[in-house]
Amino acid sequence: MQKADLTTRAVAGFVDLLLVIGLARLPDVLGFLSACGYILVRDGLFDRRSVGKKLIGLYVASSEEAGPAMTYRESIIRNVPFAVVYILFLVPYAGWALGPLALGVESLVAIGDERGMRIGDMLARTIVVQNGAATAGNKPEERSSAGQPGVTVPQDEQH
Repeated sequence: MQKADLTTRAVAGFVDLLLVIGLARLPDVLGFLSACGYILVRDGLFDRRSVGKKLIGLYVASSEEAGPAMTYRESIIRNVPFAVVYILFLVPYAGWALGPLALGVESLVAIGDERGMRIGDMLARTIVVQNGAATAGNKPEERSSAGQPGVTVPQDEQH
């Protein structure tokens, strides 16, 4: 698997940020819950891709060779740091200082890691890879069939 470069990941993250800002503009609690919910489950959507990753051509795979396919569970685990940052930004003054600090730490960890894994990736045991760099078990166009766990069916054969 070839890791995705940080610039490409940042562009995909910016697209997702625009979507989160739009969701946060919804009225009252609905905006907060929808934005926070999208932050948490975004990498479980669209064949293990957020909207930004799908547009840019990235996806999330297991960092282990024979690891499990990406699920909503891994998406929530890997995106908890971003949800915490989102909640911190809602706290005046202290949150405005701690939010960017947390994002900076997350970015520095990704820059310093040879596989480009940030803290959330390490917790969920995932890695962001480029679309053409998939291995047989981690291709985004394969997904488990509904009745048979562990059996993958190519996307063009599904109805």
